Amino acid sequence: MMKKLLISFLMICSLQFFSQVKIPSDFDFSTTFYEAENKYIVFYPKPEDKGFSLGVPYFDSSAGYSYKYLGNLKEENGKLNFVPTENNMIARWQNMDLKVAVLSDKRINEIKLPNPPEFLKFYKSDKPDKDFLVDKLSFLNGTNFSNLALPKLEQLREEGYKSLKFYFELAFAYNALDQSPRAEEIINEAEKNNFKDELMIKEMHYALLHQNKLIPAADYLQNNLNNFKTKNYKSECIVNQIINFSNKKDWKNTEKWIKIYKTKIGEDQYKSHVDKIEQELKSDR
Repeated sequence: MMKKLLISFLMICSLQFFSQVKIPSDFDFSTTFYEAENKYIVFYPKPEDKGFSLGVPYFDSSAGYSYKYLGNLKEENGKLNFVPTENNMIARWQNMDLKVAVLSDKRINEIKLPNPPEFLKFYKSDKPDKDFLVDKLSFLNGTNFSNLALPKLEQLREEGYKSLKFYFELAFAYNALDQSPRAEEIINEAEKNNFKDELMIKEMHYALLHQNKLIPAADYLQNNLNNFKTKNYKSECIVNQIINFSNKKDWKNTEKWIKIYKTKIGEDQYKSHVDKIEQELKSDR
């Protein structure tokens, strides 16, 4: 462990030592990309860089979190000057926890940039702030950053905010972070508040299965089979129920749910997998 820490430390030091760019004292590379939304940021320079790449992270309702590259900060006569790019470069961003440095108001004034960035006016949403926030947190969930989404979802709950999408995203985040008992609790709360759809049913079924509550999961699914509008969602849940009963060698319930699959689904992309389980069931009996 000590050797690994030493190697990591030397790599960081070497990057800083060989970097051609001097890091100004006001550049603190401790803010995550996600937290720097709508602010001017710079990335830590690579050894071969001769300046700082400057841009703005923002949220596009149709494309998710994005980054607009504006140009570079380059040192001239001991002073950083802004050199704008001639190209309109936009990237759809995935690495939400990348560490960046947010420019101070003083630095923004020095390099004569509009504050806030002018282009952001085109990405304002007409939705209420909390509804728009849920859209953003949904994107984080969808890109495997539920760890970033969950604290803000929990804060919304503390504030008494309620919506179908909110409850789904909160349950999804709990399930994604292996907190299935909390997901079950949230979905029960949502149903009491009359928020329920097929995605919520899927999350509840997942939460019950991952707590090894196979019979309650089967009962819940059977009671909600007619509430699915999407055949693929219904099939996924049924097949997951079959797999879990099969793994437990509960052949009676495995057989029961194979029959339900054949009746309710008939044939789809999971048929070969169900057929294989059925053959195993027959050979084990």
